[in-house]
Amino acid sequence: MAIKCTLYVSRTLAFKKKDVKMENNTTLNYSLLGNDSGDSFTDLGEPVNWGFWMKTVLTPLIVTAGIIGNILSLVVMKSKALRHKSYSQYLSALAVFDNLTLIIRQIRSVDEYFKTNCSSGVIFHNFDDFGCKIFNFTEHICYLMSSWLIVLMALERLIAVCMPFKRFLIRRRSGATLAIIALFVAICLSQAFRLVMVEQLESRNCGASDSFIELYSNLHIYFYHMTLTFILPVTFVLVCNGLVLYQIFKIRHEINSRAEQKNRHHRAMRKTHRTTCMLLTVSFTYLGTLLPLLTLSLILDMIVKARGRDAYSFYVAVTPYLDVAIVISLLNYAANFFIYILSGKNFRYELRKNFHRQRISMRSLTVRSTKETKEEVIRL
Repeated sequence: MAIKCTLYVSRTLAFKKKDVKMENNTTLNYSLLGNDSGDSFTDLGEPVNWGFWMKTVLTPLIVTAGIIGNILSLVVMKSKALRHKSYSQYLSALAVFDNLTLIIRQIRSVDEYFKTNCSSGVIFHNFDDFGCKIFNFTEHICYLMSSWLIVLMALERLIAVCMPFKRFLIRRRSGATLAIIALFVAICLSQAFRLVMVEQLESRNCGASDSFIELYSNLHIYFYHMTLTFILPVTFVLVCNGLVLYQIFKIRHEINSRAEQKNRHHRAMRKTHRTTCMLLTVSFTYLGTLLPLLTLSLILDMIVKARGRDAYSFYVAVTPYLDVAIVISLLNYAANFFIYILSGKNFRYELRKNFHRQRISMRSLTVRSTKETKEEVIRL
């Protein structure tokens, strides 16, 4: 899920308001979320812009393709043939939150463009405290849901492969729905601090108030960014997927070593494994697209904390690559539909069937309207 990566450096970093004009004494306020005061290292000079322009051009293309793909995925997952499966509930919820994330990212991209070229943003300029709180809260909820839905899918696949004949609650349609609701409530509670600390700043942007800036920065970096969006979900996904792959190779070896490969049990296992491979691809795409951004941002955060003002040259050098990493992370929210197309046989079949049904219904409507027109002409 992609993860938005804002780097904060607290007041203790030797950046003083009298030395560098910065809102809230926040020394590094880069990227996609948190304080949007607009003042940061850029007061000391302009970084290279090629990464920013690449991000500005590619973001709407990725967002458009992702929204269309996620809508098609949602339609297929809610089709009669797939809606009863537990993984369809997870993939449907993932499509919804991925779309919300893409929309929010596009909003941020537009605001960043106007900040860069017009010295002030246009999106958050007219927000009040309540609007800032709700937007910031919703933004981070969507990012966390996209990440932790991958964790639920990995856990569901681990149970499906290791204990295929036991019907755990998480592998039922109703159980999957309850798990998604419980996850949503837990994530909302974890981000409730944003509803208290975020407000409209004097710079007409949303961010943490002076009284909460240090606490908010620590909660955002260490609790939200490092723990909830990186350490915990990545650990869960890697462990679950590793066990799933081990079990798949073990079962395939057993199947190949037996003569009765074509009995019902083995056919059912191969079908489960095809679905598992598709969902594993989704999980590893999540890891691969977010890892560059996480790695760069954490390295930058540590260097800025260690070197203070002297880190500005490094910040300028790495900024374009952070923008590229942001674009790569955005692919996570847009790629799932194409993964389903390439690796999901049932998904391709249901997608073709939906389009075929649409064509038939359009033809029947056309024939019916033509007949009605002819009848009216004959009557006249």
